[in-house]
This record gives sequence, structure tokens and C-alpha cells, in this order.
Amino acid sequence: SSGINAEYGEAAKEAIWLKRLLAELGHSQNTPTPLYDDNAGSIELAKNPIHHSRTKHIDIRYHFIRDTIINNEIQVIHCPSEHQVADIFTQPLAKPRFIQLVTDLELEAKA
Repeated sequence: SSGINAEYGEAAKEAIWLKRLLAELGHSQNTPTPLYDDNAGSIELAKNPIHHSRTKHIDIRYHFIRDTIINNEIQVIHCPSEHQVADIFTQPLAKPRFIQLVTDLELEAKA
């Protein structure tokens, strides 16, 4: 399942690295860094450490994500697909969706 995927792990690692870098520069962040996802099931799996038959295959890197949540380093937040503005950078989009995201990001689309 795409559930908790490698992107979570990479995003969590980068968020923690940036948080530590900023702390070294004198700009500490005392709140968890938000990571937004449109998959409610993967968010629940990331937050819930209870194991069951459907999750026994989960890789160790996914336990890292749970640990970062438990340690208040990151917070995984549900963001409906229609509000995922990062899609403009990561997915092929139909023209109406592209224009919507350009507008949401307050960018200017040029023909």
C-alpha cells in the first residue's frame, strides 16, 4: 500500500534537519513541524503504534515516523486532495486543476 510512504520519511528527516539547523542559528522551533497528507488512512497508521495483521510488514523507517510524531518533532495533518497545492510541482495536472493551483499560490500563469 502507498500508505505511509518513503516521502513521509524523507520529509520528516528534512524537517528535523532544518529544525536543528535553525536551532543552531538561534531560531528554535518549539512546536512540531506540520506535514500535510491527503491520505487519512496513512495518517492514522502513522499516529497509531498498535500493530495488527495488516501492518506487520511495515518497514523500520515507518517506525521512525511514528517516533518523530511521539517526540513532537513532526505533526502529520490531513489535507484534502483539492487543497494539496504541492501537486502543481509533483503531478501532471489537467488545465483547470493547474489554473486552480496557480491561483491558490497567487502565481501568474503565462500562456
